[in-house]
Formats: sequence, structure tokens, C-alpha cells
Amino acid sequence: MSELLHVAHEADLPGLSALAARTFPLACPPELDREVIAAFVAENLSEEAFRRYLEVPDHEVLVAREGDGDGRDAGEPVGYVLLVAGTAMDPACEGQIVHRPTTGISKFYVHPGYHGVGIAARMLDDVTRRSRRRGVRSLWLATNVANTRARRFYVKHGFRARGERTFDVGGVANADVVYELTL
Repeated sequence: MSELLHVAHEADLPGLSALAARTFPLACPPELDREVIAAFVAENLSEEAFRRYLEVPDHEVLVAREGDGDGRDAGEPVGYVLLVAGTAMDPACEGQIVHRPTTGISKFYVHPGYHGVGIAARMLDDVTRRSRRRGVRSLWLATNVANTRARRFYVKHGFRARGERTFDVGGVANADVVYELTL
């Protein structure tokens, strides 16, 4: 099976930023103010923010493109992942992660028009294969307690709840569940 995810490049930034602006609000609790979400997106999911992610050595931005099966189709991004080595994305979660070395999944999003068609599962398969090849023993992430769709997906794919964390979105504290997948 060919990999769906490919390393993002500068040319991907406009599409990634647009996709992030569309998908991040879907992961937020419904009571979270839209202006707070928009401010978070502007600060953390803009083209400039993705450019910074591309430049950080222990970060990896991966993209899935529309019509992509062989990596040569340059369609619009339909999914993306931001991986961060270790527990650097939230050092407060370090004690909750059981297996080392680990990689954090900071962002894992699929365009809503592609929900339910298997792209997320293929993306996760790609991430686990890449991680195993690098000697990583676990993947970890955190998602909002109200994001039941994502939580079901992660549990279905073998992630185990390890604890909770607080995630700040525009000055508003949100409760997240921390999950780990043993590789």
C-alpha cells in the first residue's frame, strides 16, 4: 500500500492553513466562543505558523492531498498531521506517557467532506509505519473531552486514555483527554 501522507513543503502552506481554519473549530467544544477560536487559528494555524513548524527540527508536517494515491497528484490538502518528537508539545503530559521513545501527534485533521471514507485511518496507518521505522515505541495525543467523534476514532485504533490535561484556546482553559498508542 502506498503512503497517503507526504512531507509538507512551502507550496502547501496556503492550503494547509485554509484546511486548518476549517477543521480546528470542529474539534472545539460547542460552547467555545467563535472569536476565541478564530484568534487561536490566526496565531497557531496561519501560513506563518505552518512555516515555523516546517523549520523546527523535531516537528514534521505531513499532508494528504485530494486524489492522492501515489504522492504525485498535487491536489488540495484533505488532511494533515503535525508530529512533535517526545513530549515537547506539552511537557506537563510527560508523566502520563508510558512508552519511550514517543512522538506526539499535535494536529490530526481531515476535511469534513472526507469524514467517514477511511482517510483518517490511512493517515494514522502511515504515521504508525513512519514512527515504527524510526524506532518510536508510542504515539500520544490529546483531544477535547467533548470531541466524541475523535475520541471514538482513537480508541477504535488502539489508543488508551492515560490522563487529562488543560489546553488553552485564546485564554479559555479546555479539558483534554491524553491518549497513548503503543507501537
